Amino acid sequence: MVIGDAPTAIKNAPSRVKGVLEIGSQMHFYMETQAAVCTPTDDGMDVESGTQWVDWVQGGVAQCLGVKKNLINVSVKRIGGAYGGKISRGNIIACGAALAAHAVNKPVKMFQSLWDSAKMIGKRNPYYVEYEAGFDANGKLAGIITNVYANCGQTATESPVSAVTLWGDNGYNCPNWKVSMTNCKTNLPANTWTRAPGSTESIFFIEYIMEHIAQTLGKPSIDVKRANFYKNGDRTITGQPLKDFTLAELTDSFLTSASYRQRLQDAATFNLNNRWRKRGISVTPMKYGSTWNGNNFNCFISIFHSGGTVAVSHGGVEMGQGINTKVAQVVAYELGIPLDLVSIKPNFSLTNANANSTGGSVTSELVSLAAINCCSQLKARIDPIKNTMPNASWSDIIEACFVKTIDLSARSWIAPKTTGDDAPVNYNTYGVTCTEVELDVLTGEHQITRMDVIHDCGESMSPLVDVGQIEGAIVMGLGYYTSEELVYEKTTGALVTYSTWKYKPPTTKDIPIDFRVQILQNSSNPSGVLRSKLVAEPPLCMTCSVVFALREAIKAARDEISQGHDWFQINAPMTVEKVQQYCLPDIAQFTYN
Repeated sequence: MVIGDAPTAIKNAPSRVKGVLEIGSQMHFYMETQAAVCTPTDDGMDVESGTQWVDWVQGGVAQCLGVKKNLINVSVKRIGGAYGGKISRGNIIACGAALAAHAVNKPVKMFQSLWDSAKMIGKRNPYYVEYEAGFDANGKLAGIITNVYANCGQTATESPVSAVTLWGDNGYNCPNWKVSMTNCKTNLPANTWTRAPGSTESIFFIEYIMEHIAQTLGKPSIDVKRANFYKNGDRTITGQPLKDFTLAELTDSFLTSASYRQRLQDAATFNLNNRWRKRGISVTPMKYGSTWNGNNFNCFISIFHSGGTVAVSHGGVEMGQGINTKVAQVVAYELGIPLDLVSIKPNFSLTNANANSTGGSVTSELVSLAAINCCSQLKARIDPIKNTMPNASWSDIIEACFVKTIDLSARSWIAPKTTGDDAPVNYNTYGVTCTEVELDVLTGEHQITRMDVIHDCGESMSPLVDVGQIEGAIVMGLGYYTSEELVYEKTTGALVTYSTWKYKPPTTKDIPIDFRVQILQNSSNPSGVLRSKLVAEPPLCMTCSVVFALREAIKAARDEISQGHDWFQINAPMTVEKVQQYCLPDIAQFTYN
C-alpha cells in the first residue's frame, strides 16, 4: 500500500524513529471443542456441527462423501464459543465423522479433547514488524513505513495481513504511507482467524509507533495521539472521507471522567516513593471501521395460528455473542408483540441456504436487518386485516389472517454492496481505554488496578448483551497481551504449550480490580441497523493499552538505574518472565538501606 511519498517525507521530517516489534499468537480456547454428530439418512446425511459456517460444512461433507450438496443437511443450534476457530476448522471433524458414519451406516459423534484441538488447530497469526516514522516537534506525523510479516503456518489461505490497509491508521491522519505485507510459510499448523483478526494487530502496530514517538519527544503519549487525530472531511487510508469522526470529543471527555491527568501525577508520585513497585498508566483511543461488503445472510420467519407464536431461523450462529437475543428482540419490536412469543430455531442449511460465516462482528446486525425485512413483509400482509380489528389481540388477528389464507411466513436475503465513498467501511465506531497497572519489579508480576473503557454502540439494540461483549473482548485481549504465550518445538513445529499447565488464559485474578465499562450515551448511527453499531470485536483492539501501561511501569523501574530515557523494544505477550527481564534486574541492586 502506497499513499504519497513516505520515504521522502520521513527523510525531510525534523525527527524520526525506527524500530521493530513482535507480537505472538493466541489460542481460541473455546470451552466446547470441535465437535460434530453425523447421521446417515435414506438419501444423504444429517450433520449437527459446531461450526460458524453452515454452508462451508455442507459443501465440505458433500465433497468428502462424493455426493451432491443438496443431500447434506447441516444444522447448528448454538456452539460453546468459537472466536474464529470454527469458521473453517469445523470441517475437519465434520468430514471425519461423516466419513465414519457413511462407512458403518450408523450415527457417529466425534469431538476433540482440548489438548488435541490445541495441537491441531491453527491460531492467531504472530507478526514481526519493521517500522520507521517521521514527525515534527509536536509529534505530528509526516510519513510512516512498515514492513509487516505474518506467520501463517504451512499455508496462507486465511491470512489477515491485508487488514493493515483497513485498520492500520487507527484514528491518526498521516499523509504518507508505505506498507509492505508478507505472508510467511513456516512449520506450524496453518493459522486461522481469531477474534478481530488483523484489526487487533494493525491497531497495536500504529499504537506502538505512537508510543515510540511520544517517548522520543518526552510527551504523554495521549497528547501525541490527540495531535494526530483525523477531522471530518479527511480521507483515511481506505480513501474514504470521514463524516462521523467523534473520537477527539470522546477522548477529551473520557480523559476527564477517568481522571487521567490526576492519576498520571499520582502514578509518578508513587514511583518516586517506591523502589520495587511501580505504576504505569496508558490511554488507547480507537477508530474501527465496520465492513459489510462480502457478507450475505438470510432470515426465515413463520407465525403460527392458534396462539400467534413466532419462530425464527436466521443465517447466523449463536456462539455466546447474544445474536439470538438480539434477533428475538428485533422481531418482537418490529411486530409489536411480547418477547416470549418469539422462539429462535437452529440455523439450518435448507432455510438458511448459502449464508456466510458468522464473524467480523457484523452478523448480528445483518441478520437483524434480514429479520426486519421479513417483519416488513409480514406486516404488509397482516395490517389490512389488523386495521379491521382495532381492539383485537395479536392471537385473534393472526387467527383471522389464517382463516383468510394469508401467508404467514417470510424470507429475506441481505447482501450489502456499497461503492465509492461508502466502501469498504460502512461506518466507524469509536472507543477509548485507560489502563493502570502496578508492577512488582522483583518478580515481574502485575495487577491491573483500574481499567476504564468506553465504547460507542450507537443506539444499542441490547445494552446488557453489548456490555457483556465489551467485557469479554477486553478480558480476551488481556490474555493475548499479557499471559497467553505459545511455545513450539523449533524443528518440528509441534506445540509445547498445549495444556493449561503451560498455556495461561486469563482467570478471575487477571480481571481489573476496578473495572469500569460504559456504553457511550446519546449516540446514534444513521448507517446502522436500528441506529446501532457493532461491538463484539472492536473493544479487543483497545486492550493493547495494558502493554503500554506496563511499559510505563517498566520505564519507571529502569529510571532508577538511569536506563529509562532511551526507547527499548518490548514484545507481546508481556509475560511475567519478560516483564521482569525488561526491568533489568541485577543482584548488585539488591542492597539494604
